[in-house]
Amino acid sequence: MEVSINITDKEINRKKIKTSKKGKNPKLYMKILFSIVFSLVLGVGIYFLYKTYKATQGFGFTFSPTQLIEKRTNPELAKDSSNTYTNVMLIGINTRETGNLLNTDTIMVASFNHQTKDLVMVSIPRDFSAQVDPNVVRFNKINSSYSINERRKEGSGLPILQSIVEEILGIEIQYYAMIDLKGFVNLIDAVGGVYVNVENSFTDYMYPKGKGYQTVSFKAGPQQMDGDTALKYARSRHSRHNNEGTDYARARRQQRLINGLKDTLSNSETLLNPTKLSAILSSIQNNVKTSSFDVNDIKAGIDLMKELKETPSTSYSFVLDPLAGNRSLVTSSSETYTIKPTAGNGKYGDINKYIQLVLKNPVLYSENPSIYVYNTGLGQQESNQKVEKIKKEFKYLNIRYMGTKYNDKENIYVFSNKEGSFSSSVEILSNYLTTDNTTKPDYVTTKLNGEDISIFLGKTSLTEDN
Repeated sequence: MEVSINITDKEINRKKIKTSKKGKNPKLYMKILFSIVFSLVLGVGIYFLYKTYKATQGFGFTFSPTQLIEKRTNPELAKDSSNTYTNVMLIGINTRETGNLLNTDTIMVASFNHQTKDLVMVSIPRDFSAQVDPNVVRFNKINSSYSINERRKEGSGLPILQSIVEEILGIEIQYYAMIDLKGFVNLIDAVGGVYVNVENSFTDYMYPKGKGYQTVSFKAGPQQMDGDTALKYARSRHSRHNNEGTDYARARRQQRLINGLKDTLSNSETLLNPTKLSAILSSIQNNVKTSSFDVNDIKAGIDLMKELKETPSTSYSFVLDPLAGNRSLVTSSSETYTIKPTAGNGKYGDINKYIQLVLKNPVLYSENPSIYVYNTGLGQQESNQKVEKIKKEFKYLNIRYMGTKYNDKENIYVFSNKEGSFSSSVEILSNYLTTDNTTKPDYVTTKLNGEDISIFLGKTSLTEDN
């Protein structure tokens, strides 16, 4: 297309003279300047929004221009029906260079309590037995569910896995995200690494490297990890040191990394910096799949991270292994090399109840103390009845009645036998039993039975509620 402009010198001079007569208009000048600045800011904002959209459209981000102008002063993350928890399913998967689907290495749910600000993480071991195909009543390892259903119908793998996890845990999941090994490394590097407190020293002589193996070692203590180091820490499962060579130990390490990543994001300005945020999203866009989310979810997530920077949350870790719930929830099968509910395949009632108690009282179930109760003056029958009430209130903990220790002592005592440990559990139990006596009484001169917490039931006037 050609445009011809024909203006004579006379006309140009006339325009110049006309302008010079009027002189500069300050108001008009400021309007023009403001328009230019506003256009630049708007353009930059649209550019970063476009970059974010392009980086995220492949894994769940939905965007409508109306979301930029609609009035929603306090965007919130989606919550469960109790309006208390936001539950996110986190999946880690290994994929070959060819892109072939493999089983999921990590299945975890992170549950955030909007009232207490607690974060509870629950891992389901990959060998957990479940009905992985909704069309076939057959139980298999849960880690095969995604690949089986995704092969049958693209896009169905994660929603079906979500429904399976919801049934096992008895909760509602609002969001999910799946990341592969390369994406995990890129994400950790993009945020500048994560700070992790390694609980136990261990060495793994059989960590995969191509078609062979390599040796990886970690020393106990706090340390900064880059993406490659974090991946080795999260995946190692062949160590023979400090019980770190199991899938259950690996699940706990993965939870520590997630917690470290959460702390890194909430304690930095990364999420508030459009350039850094765009770079992070771009680095993982081909390695992540998520449930649907929009601009308001992003705003709510950033607001939450800003809030946690001012008032940090406490994180708690749980794994559905054979030790969970005082060894009453899950059992292993040597024939199928799986673990399953003690009640039987597909029977998740006790696990559902346990998870509800964990979400309600995470600190107590995280400390998981052994609690031995003694009659020290209350009376044999009365003490028996009291113990049954305690067991009902704090189900799935190791609570035992040890009989009569003394016959003539007064008051109720709740105390830890390990100095500096189980203080939160002592506080919870003493509040339930309405007593302020939380130290070992002076009259105890003999050894007890090695429990973490002792409860002495002496002569006292008890409330009807307890």
